[in-house]
Amino acid sequence: ITAVTSFDSLHAAHPRNLLAVSSPIWLANVPTPTNIVRNYPKDEDIKVEELTDHAPLADIAKYPPAMKQPPTNHPEVQSVMRQLDWTKVPSIVPKKLTNGMFDLTKYDYRNDSDCWWSASVCRQPKLDYLPEDVYQCPKPGDWGLTFDDGPLRVWSTNSSLNQWQEPRLYNFLVDHGKQKSTLFFIGANVVAFPAAAQRAIKDGHTVCAHTWSHVQMTALTNEEIVAQFYWTLKAIKQVLGITTRCWRPPFGDVDDRVRAIAWLMGMRTFLWDRDTTDWSLAGYGHGSILTNKVDVIIKDWIMAHNNGTDDEHGHIVLQHELNNLTVSMAEKWLPAIQKEFNVVTPHACMNIAQPYWEDTFTYPTVANKPETTTTTTENSPADVSHSLSTSKFALKNFALEIFFSVGVAIALFK
Repeated sequence: ITAVTSFDSLHAAHPRNLLAVSSPIWLANVPTPTNIVRNYPKDEDIKVEELTDHAPLADIAKYPPAMKQPPTNHPEVQSVMRQLDWTKVPSIVPKKLTNGMFDLTKYDYRNDSDCWWSASVCRQPKLDYLPEDVYQCPKPGDWGLTFDDGPLRVWSTNSSLNQWQEPRLYNFLVDHGKQKSTLFFIGANVVAFPAAAQRAIKDGHTVCAHTWSHVQMTALTNEEIVAQFYWTLKAIKQVLGITTRCWRPPFGDVDDRVRAIAWLMGMRTFLWDRDTTDWSLAGYGHGSILTNKVDVIIKDWIMAHNNGTDDEHGHIVLQHELNNLTVSMAEKWLPAIQKEFNVVTPHACMNIAQPYWEDTFTYPTVANKPETTTTTTENSPADVSHSLSTSKFALKNFALEIFFSVGVAIALFK
């Protein structure tokens, strides 16, 4: 594992005195599987194929229950707590949730001292030793493709629903130009469906963390935040052999306290500036909007790109591998999006070539597209653009999203 001191700065216009961080030493001894991908693949090694293994991680019982807050008194969590520099974490009181929604009545969102996204859509930390969030692509015409909440496993006896689980989306991406994306994985889903997670990295996708149980992180204590991050990072390391350097907060809910803890644990915050709202599609008995609303949103983006009114920068787009409707929406629109935009990962458009602490992985970027070597393995023990992201919209939908966005792995754990 290489000890890189800091991430690339995001915008030269906002120079920051970044706090140096290094690879998490508390993950160094996590066992990893044999015959896993250890570098970025060549395109000819990426193929459409089905998964034959749907079993959970063999020692899944050693992990916390799925979609529940991991306990903070676990020895491994306590060990991490002792190794973090808490002088770099601001003393911000956890936010208050009522019925799944935040109470903003007493928060000064205009001053926004906490850089709290849910209140102000703030993405530039007040603390200059933290990097600015990654939330858009600098170059006009770039479309940063992302999918949250995977890897998708449908716990059903209904074959018409099961067909939508992975590798459905991953095969579709292979079929359409071997398209790469950034995948924000829920930790509980990784240990529940490790073969799908391994397939994702084998296909050249970038894997980032999306917490253990998909909760509003600013409502948690410091200890609870560490537990969410730790078990997710451990799951990704044990299943994929990588230590990811990126994460996305569920619902976008992040402030400088959460950012600081993530940074100390080796991760930079990734958000978005365009929300497809696919997560609120009416399906599986949940959601509230019809598919034609998402259609209109994407059509408007394409129109703005073509008529020249969207020419300041590229975008990072929020999508999900959540259920049949989100996957079918991705399948419906990706060909048209590829025709109009340069579809890349957020890391590629930001020229971040090494998304993991392991230096064996070097991904191509828009500025540097190196020839890839043969894939090897190693044995080892807002609005339509972003006003939909305003706090008012987010608050209305917090309760709805949390109700349906975390159910795919619950059935496996008791």
